[in-house]
Amino acid sequence: ARMSPAQAAAKAEAPAVDRALLAPYLAAEGLAENGSVPVYLNAEGEATGSHELRHIAWRLLEDVGVAIAAFNTPKALHCLAPNQQMETFLVLEHARRDPRVRALVWTSSGTRAFNSGAALKGDQNVYVPAEVVDAYRERGMAPVGDVVLSAQTKAFWDFPKPLVMAVNGLAVGGGANIALANFGDVIFCSRNARFMWPFAKLGLSPELGSSMMIPFLIGMSKAKELMLGGDWLTADEAARLGLVSAICEPEDLLPLAVAFAAKVAQNHPETTRCIKQVMNAPLRAQLEEVLQREQKFIMETIRATGGLGFPKTSKL
Repeated sequence: ARMSPAQAAAKAEAPAVDRALLAPYLAAEGLAENGSVPVYLNAEGEATGSHELRHIAWRLLEDVGVAIAAFNTPKALHCLAPNQQMETFLVLEHARRDPRVRALVWTSSGTRAFNSGAALKGDQNVYVPAEVVDAYRERGMAPVGDVVLSAQTKAFWDFPKPLVMAVNGLAVGGGANIALANFGDVIFCSRNARFMWPFAKLGLSPELGSSMMIPFLIGMSKAKELMLGGDWLTADEAARLGLVSAICEPEDLLPLAVAFAAKVAQNHPETTRCIKQVMNAPLRAQLEEVLQREQKFIMETIRATGGLGFPKTSKL
């Protein structure tokens, strides 16, 4: 039977999630197992295989309708390695298609880092099969070779289900943008979280839509201070500026995020999709142009400065 608005408002909170299930995410060495996700070579229809994840851990808490995706390369501070980028698309695509996933929590293992940004060194290989990369790229779900990660930015913006960011540590450059620049719908962070945009120091300029979103969120003067100065922004300051919804102790972060996601997951999926889409729509209409402009300017500064070591060896 259809509930009245009063009945819906009064319904019970989401069932509690056992905190013991979430404790392994705090381990400094990361999660022992990443798991796998189905892959979909076709735009519609059933999965055509599966991929054993290397850079991201995937868990489904089916009883509460919540999935957890966690960057899981703590030794590399969860940097944006090419394989991590491609696995991000695989995870978003599966989370979108799986009806058991009513809400998604995105975080990282450990308590030191959420995402340290560009992979300036280390493994540049991609371990997702080439035929999978090609099939996903045909429908805009794979990197396209630009510096501003336009496809990944749009994939997060267009993900139709509620996405809660649980920022557990430092977030730098592109990692700060994933954490704060509307890639997630609601953002919680631990007291360990801190944010930096070191673009000026690296001979780069804003990317991942941040040239639009950070000024929109905190005002132009403060945004330019952060982008030009490259100083750390603390969790407390991020909360004061309205960039995050709440801060908490590290051990409380994932329980808080999962509890909120489970609460939201009780709503009708079309309702949550429409809320996201109508609220994103005015800015989403500008995003294509913003990303094109960001790519133009970031290439100008890379040509002028050499990008100060920006990686040119990605296998994507």
